[in-house]
Amino acid sequence: MSTITLLLAFSVLTCAVHGTYYYDSSFAANVLTAVQLALTNIAQPTEDPVQLFQLFESGKYNENNAALVAKTMDILKTIYTDSELNNIVYNETLYAIFQSRGVCVVKNLNCTGQATSVYRTLDGSCNNLNHPEWGMAFRSQRRLLNPAYDDGVSSPRVHSAIGTGTLPNPRTISNVMHSNKGISTPLDQKISLHVFQWGQFLDHDIISTPVSTGVNGDALSCCETNPANVNTDKCAPIYVPNSDGFFADGTCMNVPRSAPALDGNCNTPTGPRQQVNKITSYIDGSNVYGSSAAELIKLRNPNSTEYMAVTNGNNLPPNNDNSACTLTVQGESCSNAGDSRVNVVPSLGSYHTLFVQEHNRIVNLLKGLGWTDPEELFQEARKINIAQIQHITYNEFLSWLLTRTVLQQNNLIITGSRTTFFTGYDPTINTDIANDFGIAYRIGHTWIPAQMKLHTDFPETSDINDPDVKNIEDTYHNPHMLYMRGRTGSNRLVKWLTEGRCPRTDRLLEDGARNKLFLKNGVSFDLAALNINRGREHGIPPYWKYRTELCGETLADPSSWSSMTLHDNITIALLKSVYQSPMDIDLWTGALTESISTAVIGPTLTCIFLAQFRALRNGDRYWFERPEPEGFSLAKLTAIKQTSLAAVLCANVYDASFVISQSAFIPGDVRNVLLPCSQIPKLDLSAWSRFGKRNLNTGKDEFENKLVHLLLEILKEKESGDVKK
Repeated sequence: MSTITLLLAFSVLTCAVHGTYYYDSSFAANVLTAVQLALTNIAQPTEDPVQLFQLFESGKYNENNAALVAKTMDILKTIYTDSELNNIVYNETLYAIFQSRGVCVVKNLNCTGQATSVYRTLDGSCNNLNHPEWGMAFRSQRRLLNPAYDDGVSSPRVHSAIGTGTLPNPRTISNVMHSNKGISTPLDQKISLHVFQWGQFLDHDIISTPVSTGVNGDALSCCETNPANVNTDKCAPIYVPNSDGFFADGTCMNVPRSAPALDGNCNTPTGPRQQVNKITSYIDGSNVYGSSAAELIKLRNPNSTEYMAVTNGNNLPPNNDNSACTLTVQGESCSNAGDSRVNVVPSLGSYHTLFVQEHNRIVNLLKGLGWTDPEELFQEARKINIAQIQHITYNEFLSWLLTRTVLQQNNLIITGSRTTFFTGYDPTINTDIANDFGIAYRIGHTWIPAQMKLHTDFPETSDINDPDVKNIEDTYHNPHMLYMRGRTGSNRLVKWLTEGRCPRTDRLLEDGARNKLFLKNGVSFDLAALNINRGREHGIPPYWKYRTELCGETLADPSSWSSMTLHDNITIALLKSVYQSPMDIDLWTGALTESISTAVIGPTLTCIFLAQFRALRNGDRYWFERPEPEGFSLAKLTAIKQTSLAAVLCANVYDASFVISQSAFIPGDVRNVLLPCSQIPKLDLSAWSRFGKRNLNTGKDEFENKLVHLLLEILKEKESGDVKK
């Protein structure tokens, strides 16, 4: 077949699949013929199926294409192996489309070879060799407690525990419990804005819940004039009560329900409705590298595949789909990263940029230590980068959030010992993300700042038409701040995160998140109301059940307000003003409003977080503290344990003289020493050196290898005129 014919076949496939044509049966037959011809002439199964993937990924399907999709899937199965096919279809857009069509591919896992593999899979499969599906992308979220749907199966929890009344409107609860009354939330002078940004960055590494879509994969319109007509299987809109004070009377927040999970045989489960996690549950840098080969192939440098792709210096590569964000300046692009939410706020994009830069920096260091194979360089740099993310999460972020004392009591402390491996790996632990945790972890929304700001090293004059400080509602889904000041916005945002202070961990949300979330064309949402609403449509049990059934408290009478022993009197009075009974209180609101003395969060959130973070460490066969092959040697482990977020920042953003706290999260802690970057302990990769290993092919010994390496470096310096001695 000629190239032109092949391209024509691709074009026909693209038009049909994208829904450009509405065709009759004879046209459909011709399209299927074109599909067959195209597929038989594209790359062999041993090569990348990226061409076909791009055809599927970039378009939308109309309702007449179900047969074409199903037939195409049958053809694909005859051409590609299971693993290759999975890399094509396990993608958020395709998942929603195939699911809405009733088309599903069962992922047949073959873990042969993975038992001894040094590197984890991209989709999380085969981490647990006894249960290879645990923790992988597109798995059902597990539950810490059984769901509490109104009908026991799928109807959102809307009825009160007493009488025949209904639960209070989520917006009403938000107005009473979570409003800062238009006054910016007090800042916590002990913690930097890295707490806010790491919390979001971590969330996007372990959980992402896709929502229900229409038959075309399009967004649903859930707001009916008559609420009784709402399709409650796919929709859970929030009708704002009149006289709200911010939203106009008659306002409805368009909220599609989270997509229901299918079972392993692509059938709707007979039991209660479950939700999907479309990314891996492991702390594995999936937000940097993606959760499938199809995602990663667009993120690696095609010319030097050991590197992650960057553009315009060290910025993230562009996303060719400009509908992925809101662009306000010509010539700018949406960012592309391992997680599709990269464009939610610019500072999140700066974190993605930081860890892409760190990957590429590690590659360069490994090259200087004798590593040469591009794929091996990429995989080892990825492994080291993931190890740093795991270490920072437990050793710094969770040490602040849960306290080191609590981590120590629960055997989750990262020891500083140079001779200690982690020996607590337990293959019986299910590492799937917990649905309840996903709702509870939204406490991070209290850390969202009122504004974003570009750090300025010198008293530069800001453009009055494009100021360095922007209200948070003006930054949602808009990457413009990354492009500002000569495309230096990413580093400037990171510096602002370092020097700024985070809003306190309390029950209040900034106005830009509670009234103006995702503000566009005058339409916005309330993040607090969304959190409450999402918990109900997920069937999350009420707050009191977590206190008793999960966390082991004994309540003499949970229906009595006297049982609210973890809340102060002011908070109880507010709760009583909106809820009929303490048995009605939603998990997110109830846990977030617990009284706090010396800890950062209350006992119920601590209990839930411990359950999840214990599973993510103890159930991960590739946890960085484990010995080789899954983990590291003692020398390498010791090096990783020396690193920190401050070290990553100093290596990629700051110069040697920049002064930073040893823990970038808690600069206000008197025990946290301020040091110039030159004195911050760095990631030392000397243990990865291959120059000290005997070369069996040439017989060169360690001394000779080192000498050759030194001579090569001297020659390079001589040629560049940079020889100092």
